[in-house]
Amino acid sequence: MSHPMFASSAFTRTILGHAEQSGLCPQTLLARAGISRSALEDQDRQIPAHAVEQLWLECEQAGVAPTFGCELVNAMATTCLQGLNILLDSAATLRASLDCFVTFAPRVTNYVAVELQELGNFAHLHLRPVQGQVHHFGLDAATLTLVRNIARRLGKAPDQVFFSVNLCPPQAAGNWLRSAGVNVEQGEHPRLTMHRASLDDALLGANPFLHQSMLRHWQAESSAPSRNDSLAMARHWLTAGDQPIERIAERLGYRQPSNFIRAFRKQFGITPKQFRLNPL
Repeated sequence: MSHPMFASSAFTRTILGHAEQSGLCPQTLLARAGISRSALEDQDRQIPAHAVEQLWLECEQAGVAPTFGCELVNAMATTCLQGLNILLDSAATLRASLDCFVTFAPRVTNYVAVELQELGNFAHLHLRPVQGQVHHFGLDAATLTLVRNIARRLGKAPDQVFFSVNLCPPQAAGNWLRSAGVNVEQGEHPRLTMHRASLDDALLGANPFLHQSMLRHWQAESSAPSRNDSLAMARHWLTAGDQPIERIAERLGYRQPSNFIRAFRKQFGITPKQFRLNPL
């Protein structure tokens, strides 16, 4: 039996949060999409794909701008990728980073399949809907997040990295891409085309120790992340950088830092601050 199509609760919260910033009523949107507030606040929950698609549709019918999905880029990178960016940023090369993305993206959502294809002098990163159509808001958010993050990791402008980007109707990401100098074409699904040689370019944030540590963590986890998994990831963040504890709590989906501290202490017997001071 195939695994049900889903998106993580963090991904869904990102959509809802942006909808609220756009002046929409989150309670109404959740009710119409058939998503309970308790399910959304459980960071371990997988939200059925059809409910997430309905949430996008409710936002559209409520009158948000056609660029609603494009505006989610920052929130996508910092919230719903659930720490995956740390793994991707610290890889040695773009190829290693994209290999990790292809492998672990299904932890965030499994109803858009990611594939890296190398043909001749070009490398194509495909975003293919697995089942039916995916709302263009979601495709815009994913496409622009990838374009911006890949360019950032290489320390280059998007037009220096991407030969072209294929979009499917009625995506609105084309205006941003053209303004950044990227050639935009039409296709059946989003496809990011780069020169194949760029896959071997070194990343600015390459950190072999951090990357291997994070890679072991992601490889050890099951396909469905649990709260304990996230707390284990918090230990990496506490020792790998100087992020404030409040920021780590936010990235893991805790609305109150005190709840994160309490959960961490229950799991490991010490507070996050104590662990940071003495990780051994």
